[in-house]
Amino acid sequence: MAQATWDLTELERMLLQKGAWRIGAADLSRIPEEQRRGYPRALSILVPVDLSIINGLTKGVTQEYLDEYRRKNLLLDELAETASAYIEAQGYHAFPLSRKNVSDDYSVHAATLPHKTVATRAGLGWIGKNALLVTSDRGSAVRLTSVLTDAPFPCAIPEDESRCGTCRICTETCPGQAPLGINWSVESKREDFFDVLACRKTCITRTWNVSPGESLCGLCILACPHTRRAIRMQGLEYRYPEAEIAGAGDADEIIALQKIAYREEGLRCGCSAIAPLRETPEQLRDAMLDPRRALLVFKIVQQRRIVGSIRAYEEDGICHIGRLMVHPDFQKRGLGERLLATAERAFSGAEYELFTGEKSISNIAFYEKRGYRRFRTSEADGVSLVYFRKRSR
Repeated sequence: MAQATWDLTELERMLLQKGAWRIGAADLSRIPEEQRRGYPRALSILVPVDLSIINGLTKGVTQEYLDEYRRKNLLLDELAETASAYIEAQGYHAFPLSRKNVSDDYSVHAATLPHKTVATRAGLGWIGKNALLVTSDRGSAVRLTSVLTDAPFPCAIPEDESRCGTCRICTETCPGQAPLGINWSVESKREDFFDVLACRKTCITRTWNVSPGESLCGLCILACPHTRRAIRMQGLEYRYPEAEIAGAGDADEIIALQKIAYREEGLRCGCSAIAPLRETPEQLRDAMLDPRRALLVFKIVQQRRIVGSIRAYEEDGICHIGRLMVHPDFQKRGLGERLLATAERAFSGAEYELFTGEKSISNIAFYEKRGYRRFRTSEADGVSLVYFRKRSR
């Protein structure tokens, strides 16, 4: 039998070489004995999920994410079995909580002893408002497994409270409104802060086009500030929120946003009746549905509402871009630049043309910074307009 206290270093080195990201030892004494099968301790093993794949989850689950999810599950099972065999070779008992040994209780959509619970006892992170393990340096972009054991590992100080604080990004982002906006603590029940059935419905919906019947999502992982920071630190351009094509059913919401976004423009121009403020949802809807005009309207959704939009159509080799707008509460976050780049990408190869008010100094600077050059001026509704053009690269 090994010594009374067993150093984790050698096992940790072995697991890291096999693809683990972080390992911790947990004291399970505060967990009911039947949940932990009588074992006093456990190892928590975390593996990283590819951040470039997480970055692509804005519009739904991708095949790349599904493949990554399955790869990580296989790796986790291998790591749990490896750790268990190593512990038993030292003369102790171990039980890997791999998929062949445990299953979720469908009636409550939870395992008897969730891996994230073990991870919090191992001090590796806390439970977020999204009901996932959150780590400070990767957010929830991790997968995890556990190994129950009686080996005398020195255990970490557990995480008993959420570190999400006042952040509500996952709460405001989830299409199914599954997070209830309440911080977790070790005494919490999941239903106190999270609606698991609302989450499941959203997951099924977002996975349907890739793998009908499977339940994955990942949007709250992508939206988390900790994940966002990790993506940027890896040198990637953070893609959330990504512009998507709007439908005729979005017309009312887009026009309502337009009234807010262009109010200041009207004041700046000295005209309260500029065209964007006069347009109706019916007019926009008719334009979107007109097959002869081929108008594309893009939107950006944040907090389950449209906060940005742009429209474009092609005529005689010119892509006409207009109605670029971002809600005042969401400006200076790069959304306008993202919308403009989306319109340009949609009509790649054309020459781009747009206009703004002559008194809109910030708009003029914005377009010039992005390669647009003035080529003429005109007047409409008593307002002086400046027209810009840009050639595709």
